[in-house]
This record gives sequence, structure tokens and C-alpha cells, in this order.
Amino acid sequence: MPGQLVAIGVAASVVGLLAGCGAARSTVAAAAPLPDDLLGLLTGQADCGGAKLVLVRQHSWDFTGDGVADALVAVRCDTGAGSPPSAVFAVAAGGGGPRIVGELLRPADDEVVSELSGQGAQAVITAFAFGPNAPRCCPDLVAVHRYQWNGAGFDPGTRVATPLPTATADAG
Repeated sequence: MPGQLVAIGVAASVVGLLAGCGAARSTVAAAAPLPDDLLGLLTGQADCGGAKLVLVRQHSWDFTGDGVADALVAVRCDTGAGSPPSAVFAVAAGGGGPRIVGELLRPADDEVVSELSGQGAQAVITAFAFGPNAPRCCPDLVAVHRYQWNGAGFDPGTRVATPLPTATADAG
């Protein structure tokens, strides 16, 4: 019987110590949800030559695996005409607020984002792109970019471009 009381006392002490450790961990700031519109965070990230930055697409899911939704955000400069190229930023939720953890597509890539998606640690960007002989008015490619979150950022990714069907191919 005295041995059982000692074992119960040791178990109670261990539980008490573990409970104290859990309380210490709870003081770490939890990631706050991202705001619905992340445009304010991205203003100034792309050089628009004085033009306004506009939101093209936004897709939210938890790519960091911390239980709080993060986001891909596609933006472009408001040029008033044409199809200006897009930039895509990865934004992670954090205890100190949202932070940009990567620029996956740059305006210099000269692509126009049509869709953003993601699941688990993978992000996918679908965009219209221009081949070497395509006029700026008329993209002739669909580019699909795939990226993988590695715990600190997204890897350089892969890009597969395929020709868009032409009007003459659809007519035949």
C-alpha cells in the first residue's frame, strides 16, 4: 500500500509539472487570422510607376500547417488599359500579423494570373502567357506554376506552358 501511495504521488507530481509546461507554452502568441483583403499589406511591393495596385485574385488555405489560413494574393498595376502582368505573393498568418513569405510570380515574368489554388503544402498558379511572337494583346500560352512549401518558404517551383487553342482550330 505505501508503494502505491508513492507511485500515485509521483504521477501527480509529473502531471503537475506537465500542466505547468503547457501553461508556459500558451503565452506564445497564436497566429491571427488574415484580414479578408490583403491589398494594404502588398501596396508598395510592386513598382507601379505611380499607378494604383489592384487585387486580381486571392486564395486562402493553410500552407504553413499551423492550423491558420495563409494566402496567395495576385495583384497588378492599374494601368487603365490592356492586361498588365501580375505579381503573386505568399502571405503567412503569424503572431505578429500577416507577413510576406515569398513572391512566386513577378511582373517581369510577363504573365496574367487567371487562377490561384492550393492544398496542403502545394500552391498552383495558372496564368496566360506570351510566346516570343505573340502580340501583347493576345496571350498564346497557358502557364501552370507549381510550388511546394518547405517550412521556411516556397521552393523555386516548376512551370509548364501549353499553347492556347486558336480560333481556327475551334472552327474546324
